[in-house]
Amino acid sequence: MEWVRCFTRNRWAWALVLPPLLFFLAFFVGPLLYLFFVSLHVESQTELYGSRLTLDNYLRVAGDPFYLLIIRRTLTAGLAVSGLSLLIGYPVALTMVRMPASRRSVFLMVLLFPLMVSNVIRAYGWIAILGRRGVVNNLLRDGGLIQAPLPLLYSVETVVVGLLTILLPYMIICLVNALLTVDRTLEEAAQALGAGPLRTFLHVTLPLSTPGIASGLLLVFLLTLSAYVTVQLLGGPQSKMLVGLVYDAVMTFIWPRAAALAFILLGISLGVTTLMLKGLRPQRVQGQG
Repeated sequence: MEWVRCFTRNRWAWALVLPPLLFFLAFFVGPLLYLFFVSLHVESQTELYGSRLTLDNYLRVAGDPFYLLIIRRTLTAGLAVSGLSLLIGYPVALTMVRMPASRRSVFLMVLLFPLMVSNVIRAYGWIAILGRRGVVNNLLRDGGLIQAPLPLLYSVETVVVGLLTILLPYMIICLVNALLTVDRTLEEAAQALGAGPLRTFLHVTLPLSTPGIASGLLLVFLLTLSAYVTVQLLGGPQSKMLVGLVYDAVMTFIWPRAAALAFILLGISLGVTTLMLKGLRPQRVQGQG
């Protein structure tokens, strides 16, 4: 009778797991494998892809200085936005955690308000501020500080600032959630043993908040890699990134190249994710690493 109960239990478990598993395989894994299959073919003027298998779509990216420049620019922007988000967001999150719960809730609501505004609207807001006839140039010209408008738009730095203002709330929310789980008695114990505020932060608070740091960095970095509208509006053609090349290849119906670039972007995302997790090792907080 025991094996009958075990079989019945497993049958119900499979009945629950199988539908979402089949859905995942059919609508995520299947298209992903087909996209990789497309990336291994030559281009065609009349069909989705040619009949001949090739690695040229990947080798062309690895050997072309233009593509390598785009990859370096994408990585630089992603790491810059992630790093600045952490540097700015950590003090804000630490301050919010020290607040009473009622005040913290109000600040979280204020923090969530910008997320309700479209990224397109916020990008155009930066154009109104930094454009040749924008707020900054008008103020500088009216104050007699400049004679001609400054080129504040269409650069990687402008893209970083624009993405930073969009993605910073995600980092702060991740850090707040992690810092709220830190046991305050551990900090008090460290101070009772003679550790000052700085040593307590470096040896207690910061290590225990690594799960929030890791999740915030990964979230911001991956969202930066996938950002398109903000990069196009604030960066222009001279600050194009990898996701823009994927879009251009799709719009010109060069599907194998678009698929190869998409998988290169996926590889970069997985590689940086692995390095961040290896470096931060957030599982140590749960005693798993």
